Amino acid sequence: MLAVYLVAGVLVAPLAVAYSVDRARLHETAGITPVTLRVTTTGHSELRLGLPGTIYLPRSRGPLGVVATVDGPGIPDGSNGDLASYVTPHMLALYTGLFHDPTRAVATYVDLLEKELLHEWLLAETRLGLVTGTTLLVLLLVLPGLRRPSPEGGRGRPLAAVATLLAASLLLAGWQLWPSDAAAADTGAYEIPGLEGTPARGATTDSALLEVLLGGALPKVETLVDRQERQVRHYRQVADASLASQESRVAGPRPGEVAVLMESDMHCNTTMIRMQRRVVDVLRERFGADVPALMAVTGDLTTNGTAAEDNCIRSEAAIPSPAPVAAVTGNHESDTSELQMRQAGMHVLDEATQEVGGVRLLGDGDPERTQLFGATVLRGEETEEQVGARLRERALDEQPQLVLVHEAYAAQAFVGVEDMRGFLDDRGSRTRPYDDGVRDLPASAVLYGHWHRQVAPRVVWNSDGTWTLVMELDTSGGAIATPTLGHFSTPWSTPQQEASFPVLFLDRRSGLVTGYQLYRFHTDGTVQVRQRVEVGAPGGTVAPGDTRADRARR
Repeated sequence: MLAVYLVAGVLVAPLAVAYSVDRARLHETAGITPVTLRVTTTGHSELRLGLPGTIYLPRSRGPLGVVATVDGPGIPDGSNGDLASYVTPHMLALYTGLFHDPTRAVATYVDLLEKELLHEWLLAETRLGLVTGTTLLVLLLVLPGLRRPSPEGGRGRPLAAVATLLAASLLLAGWQLWPSDAAAADTGAYEIPGLEGTPARGATTDSALLEVLLGGALPKVETLVDRQERQVRHYRQVADASLASQESRVAGPRPGEVAVLMESDMHCNTTMIRMQRRVVDVLRERFGADVPALMAVTGDLTTNGTAAEDNCIRSEAAIPSPAPVAAVTGNHESDTSELQMRQAGMHVLDEATQEVGGVRLLGDGDPERTQLFGATVLRGEETEEQVGARLRERALDEQPQLVLVHEAYAAQAFVGVEDMRGFLDDRGSRTRPYDDGVRDLPASAVLYGHWHRQVAPRVVWNSDGTWTLVMELDTSGGAIATPTLGHFSTPWSTPQQEASFPVLFLDRRSGLVTGYQLYRFHTDGTVQVRQRVEVGAPGGTVAPGDTRADRARR
């Protein structure tokens, strides 16, 4: 029986290939533009822009190329939506910032399309193989003569039949995949000389308008890229020197403490990813290889949650390497982003408490999704407030040390207040217990980001003698909170507003936060390493047997 299904699998393999090539589709976003990618057998690749025309690229793997079709304008509200809107100074600045290295971005999309092609082939092979194999088994049962080779023909006839069927399968698959003469010959009448010397060299277009627009846009792109690189180099030089001059101010964990590097709203900023790694290097040079013990991220690692941002996610995952990273997704992350985070080795928190780097963390992703320059919508039915309330119920049982959410609305539901801004403004002492009128919180710290602002945290004093740090994190990438087409941040921008991140210090025995140190990076590249801020009772101690770890064990 197994042999019959194996023969069937061989027979249908060519048809499964043809089916998968025809069916494989990848719906993604390139920058802010929705696109659909599919495989073609014309021996070249195409970028189809709709009415404006098509760009043909002499790039393929054998006969297989990629067709990318723009499904929508992908232009922010306020533009007139015509083709010229794509080559305005603002749009060119946006896309050169998002795709500073287009070769790597294209490779990411092609890799995803290859995976989709393999998925479709496996489905087709399984389905066709089962149907064909079952049909052959039925024929063998109904026609017993097929099971016994005749004395005259021996085994030659069955083998000849299999060979004939395989040849027919190959011919049918070839007929399905063979491009029409027009499709294979259509490579555009207008050359685009401005692309010479780039990975798109040799490209042509069928549109005279595209030829003119691209010819004028490409020199501007080169100018923008050069300007971006000069600005980034200058910023990094200033920031490196400024941080180096303040290394003596860098605080490490005291005996019995563990350090946790925090990050929020990095938005793929390559400069600040590098600077945060530089801070890690300083910490390790001064305090040892196990500092920090981990990095915790409260979301918005990406700019728009596109597949092309895989490399920046991997770069962020490497910031504390070899220490681990625990993270929740923000409103700018997509399902693709979450998958990429897991593939990069991050511990993505999704409701259950996890121990990472010796610290117990609880968190969940943002229930909302925001497109760059677009609207914000719920991913499902759960709201921010419901996420916060659900996590609190979980924390009452599991007693985590750090609770991570992305938005203040989830955090305020966890804390049990109506307005997080007012709650933080009503802060009292960080080191002296007092009756703050806030209910007990089942965590050592509650951390969130999203608002891209610098604000002091608040300490909640619990009735059992413990305390909880409630901290809003600023943007670690210096990204603008509410971008517009005339004012926005990209991965290759220098910080467009102040960027900052803290290092938290936790007492190993009690699990409580004992202090934090803030690193602030200004838009001119200067760095401010703030003094360590003390939190809680001296020494991070509470009554013996009443630590958060003790209560988690009970």
